[in-house]
Amino acid sequence: MQTTRDFDLADLDAFIAVCETGSMTEAARRLGLTESAVSHLIRRMEKRMGVTLFDRSFRPLKTTVLGTQLFSRGQQLLQDATGINQELRTKGRVKHAHLSIGVIETLGTWFATNLIEQLAANSRSWTVASGSNAELWERFYARELSALIVLDDDERRDGATKFNLLTESVVLITPPLLSHLSLGELAAGVPMVGANRDSGFGRLVAAYLSRLKIDATPTATFDILDSVLMTVAHGFGWALVPSLLLLRETPERHQVNIRPIEKSAISRRITLATRQYELGALTDLIQQGARQVFDSQLLRTRHQHPELFSKLSFVVDP
Repeated sequence: MQTTRDFDLADLDAFIAVCETGSMTEAARRLGLTESAVSHLIRRMEKRMGVTLFDRSFRPLKTTVLGTQLFSRGQQLLQDATGINQELRTKGRVKHAHLSIGVIETLGTWFATNLIEQLAANSRSWTVASGSNAELWERFYARELSALIVLDDDERRDGATKFNLLTESVVLITPPLLSHLSLGELAAGVPMVGANRDSGFGRLVAAYLSRLKIDATPTATFDILDSVLMTVAHGFGWALVPSLLLLRETPERHQVNIRPIEKSAISRRITLATRQYELGALTDLIQQGARQVFDSQLLRTRHQHPELFSKLSFVVDP
């Protein structure tokens, strides 16, 4: 069934203005319209509804019985419409029914938890999905996700607006017994462990090694970077991993040797992606919340594990 309305907010706004001023001329002045335009809106409204709203034999105009009833109800309708507009535009008053955010799997634990705590007041319920860049973008375009926090792969994404949140370095991790070997020596004689080559991070690493003319194909690949870290911590192979992976409190990050990459350093950008205008003020709140979560975790790691933190590199975008 299709529900139709016999007037829209513009018609109602004109009707209320005429009621309050008692004059088409004064209503037109208030609304910034011509008198003929206001008269047209009122007559269109009456024709659509099949009723007479004003007794035009009086000056100033007087409403009919039905006009008086509509005036009473219409004032509240306009107030409600104005309130909705202000609510969506005003920071701190946004209250969505349900919101869903997708985050790359590196951020699926501490980051996602803290972000929702920051934004809990802005939605009645939340869904957080974790996955690869490709999976999250697919769900974004299927409208299963309202916003994404993902690796910026420099691809054009129609209908999406991106905001940089953080730039991080990529570091080399090895078992402690292999800490004396260079990247080239590791690639020549030690198995490499890495992310799936079809993933955003897998492609980033492959391009970096290709630039250095280092021929290294992962012996073992994982969809989850935590598994890469665990494998190296257990003594098998070496890997290039993002610094963010080492911000999470795990025993494995203290069981590997971490080295910054000195030659042709590699980094990746983390971005927020939303549909333009769709989330209103909440887009700014997500940006602010995400940056606060990053800042807090960086400060905690620097304070509690300064030696580990000194090997990592982050820039939180303003």
